[in-house]
Parts: sequence; C-alpha cells; structure tokens
Amino acid sequence: MSVAHQATEAERKRYQELFEFAPDGYLLTTASGVIQEANQAAASLLNIEKRRLIGKPLAVFVTDANKSTFRTQLNRLSDISSPDCSSSLLYRDWELSLKPRQSEPFPAEISISAILNPQSEIVGLRWLIRDMTYRHQVESLRRELEAEKEFSELKSRFIQTVSHEFRTPLNMIYVSAQLLARSRDSLTEEKSHQLLQRTDKAVRRITKILDDVLVFSKASADKLELNPTLLDLDQFCQTIVEDYQVLAGSTKTLQFNSPEINHSVCLDEKLLYQILGNLLSNAINYSLPDSSIELALTHQRDNIRFQIKDQGMGIPREDLSRLFEPFHRAKNVKNIPGTGLGLSIVKKAVELHGGTIRVESEIGIGTTFTVTLPLGS
Repeated sequence: MSVAHQATEAERKRYQELFEFAPDGYLLTTASGVIQEANQAAASLLNIEKRRLIGKPLAVFVTDANKSTFRTQLNRLSDISSPDCSSSLLYRDWELSLKPRQSEPFPAEISISAILNPQSEIVGLRWLIRDMTYRHQVESLRRELEAEKEFSELKSRFIQTVSHEFRTPLNMIYVSAQLLARSRDSLTEEKSHQLLQRTDKAVRRITKILDDVLVFSKASADKLELNPTLLDLDQFCQTIVEDYQVLAGSTKTLQFNSPEINHSVCLDEKLLYQILGNLLSNAINYSLPDSSIELALTHQRDNIRFQIKDQGMGIPREDLSRLFEPFHRAKNVKNIPGTGLGLSIVKKAVELHGGTIRVESEIGIGTTFTVTLPLGS
C-alpha cells in the first residue's frame, strides 16, 4: 500500500470516527431530504436504530406543527444551483421541533450545508442536529429568576412607597384630632371647620391610595376586569370634578366642559373613575396655586374623548417615555406626594377599554392628557 493511500485511509478513518462519535446528531441526506447516512448521536436523538434510519425521509421526524415550514424550506434548498454555493452554509441555527419514535418532541437547533456536484448543483445535504432541551430549560429558569428578582424589587419599592405616602395623611389626621380633642372649647368655628376639612382631605387621600393599591394589585395579576354599564357621561364627569374640587381646595379651580348632548354610553364606571380620577389628581398636585384645570368631554362618531388640561409644571421630555411605568415619577416633582402608581393604572384601564392615551407637555406651561375610548367597548 502506497504512502498516499495509507494517508488517505487514515484520514477517512479519522473522519468516520468524528462522524460516528460526535456529540451532536449528524445526517447526510439527498437534496429531497431522504437519509443516506447517520451517526449514533442522530439515531439516539431520534430514538431509532441507525440502520433503520437509512432511506427514511427526515420529514417523518418533524412535528406536525413544523412540517409545512420544513417542507417549504427543503423545496427551496433543492432548487438552489449556483457556483456561490460551494461549501456554503445554507442555514445556521434554524430551530424546529423534532419528534423521535415513541418519545416526546424536543427543540432542535439545525445547521445545513450543501453537497455539490462539479456543476455546482446541490446533490445532497449535511445536517447537524443539536438537542436544545437543556438550553431552553436553563433559559426558562433564567427568565423565572429574573422575573422573581424583578417582582421582589417591585414589592420592596411598593411597600416603601405606600408606607411613605400613608405617613403624611395619617399624621395630619392625628394632629387635627388632637387639636380638636384638647382645644375644642377654645377653637373658633372657622378653625374647627379648617381642621375638619384637613381631616376629610387626609381621609380621602388615604382612600385613594388604597384604591390605587387594590387596582394596581389586580392589574399586576391580570385580574382587572371590564364590566361596562350604561353611564350618563355628563353627570358622571360633573360628579368626579366636584369630588376632586374638594381635594383641590380653594386655591385651584376645576372646570368641566361638554356640548349640551346626552352622552349615555357603555363604559366601566369604576375603571373610568380610576382613569379620570388619577389624571385629575395629578393635575391638581402638579399645578400652581390660583390655576385652573379643565376636563373636556367630546362625543365623536365612533368614540368618546376625554381631555384633562392643566397649567402646571410640565413633564420633562426625558421622562415621557417612562411615564406609565409603575413607581416612575418625573425628576421635577421634588417633594410633591405621590405613589407613582396612578398613570400605570390609567394606561391599563384605558387598554382594557380598547382605547388610547396621549400626552403633550411643556415645562412651565402645562400638560394635556387625551384619552380616547371606542364606543361599544
């Protein structure tokens, strides 16, 4: 035996060993996908004896959900004929689901390269098959751990924020109650009325925080439901403006504007109160004394539009993209109280109605929120 022949035979054996004992599945097929050779790893992955693989179409091991895509791609490969294809990799990291014999499907990552004849026509295909089950499990575990970490951080921020927001109104109630109890006989009627108003305002604030917490909790668990009922929108809006005028006090004026038309439509009353209430509350908190806040209602052909406009401090441009994230507050709010939950609740409630929310703001000029809800939502 010549030296050249010995070298060729040694190379062939080395290739055969690499082919046979490679950790990933390796197949040679015709251009139409009929298996001609397979290593032991491929046979193990497909749960069939290696000799029984030969002559079978690879398509029989593809799950029903992936069969159509698989055959389409295989037909495209068999039609390729170009000098540029020589030893080219036709597909890298193509994922599909394979179904072994008498076993559960598994996610597979596949790379395919062409076997060409001298005329640069594809006469066969090389398939490298890698079981992605373990990698998918690791990725799933990583996502779960990240979600758990994010939830833990969110819960921590939630507790800190809500605890802080409760402290101020509770202190206000405590101080007012102490003054009324100790100095009731010496207090003027006007002073007593002021203390009672302060207490009422603090109670309303606590009630709003609790409402926000409850709605946010349901929204986070995807348990917020839409229950539309027939509403007289003009009366509804007038009532909510009167409610929030109490919170605004005498230094800010709330106005409701609407054409003289009966706006009775089906919307979720509780969620609509959350939408408008949170927007009005923000407008009150971030507006200067002696300014006005307007709620305008427009009844259009296919939708209802609510517009809340204030003359407040405005929202920095860099905060607009994160405005509806839970606990996010604009950098210019400083010590103005707030949980950072309101706008995330508003967005969720608007989306449940199938509506949209838009914001326009200019520093030192004011902010306008426009909520559009489709009729019949």
